[in-house]
Amino acid sequence: RLGKTDDDVNAFIEEALFATVTNVNFDIPSLIEMVLECGHKNLRVMEMLDAGHVERFGSPTPTTVYEGTKAGPGILVTGHDMVDLSDLLDQARGQGVNVYTHGEMLPAHSYPRLKAHPHLAGHYGGPWQNQQWEFPLFSGPILATTNCVLIPPDSYKDRLFTTRVTAVPGATRLKGSDFSAVIAKAKECA
Repeated sequence: RLGKTDDDVNAFIEEALFATVTNVNFDIPSLIEMVLECGHKNLRVMEMLDAGHVERFGSPTPTTVYEGTKAGPGILVTGHDMVDLSDLLDQARGQGVNVYTHGEMLPAHSYPRLKAHPHLAGHYGGPWQNQQWEFPLFSGPILATTNCVLIPPDSYKDRLFTTRVTAVPGATRLKGSDFSAVIAKAKECA
């Protein structure tokens, strides 16, 4: 999503999946080597993730973040995909809809190109695992961008949207980056 790839990382993922999913490797020492190599590849992926975020959104700086909600329509964004958040902010510009982060999306407020949007209004709630009691209290739509989403109860599933491969029963899954349905839902909600 951020345009960063590494052929060595991709090759390792393929090798590790083959070795661990196909029952071809039962040798503990070689599996331990693979686990250690997984740690090295994880560091490489985190370097690429950081570089991608900095290139796209600017260098993060410590930031004071408003907690809670403000009057008017709002959208709550949870997960990790700051590209989705950026696209939503661009599409919601000038529409009178506030956008709030939730859970692991909090660091978005530290990136200059994201916090430059005045309608990135604050952060609502705590960690992702609190969503089943926090989301019913948020009156607008909720956009879940990655794995940090639980199967919703009836109290908010009609307001829950997910992106691409992220999907849960009862929510509306968006296959691309068109967030017009989320923005329209925000304008409908109390």
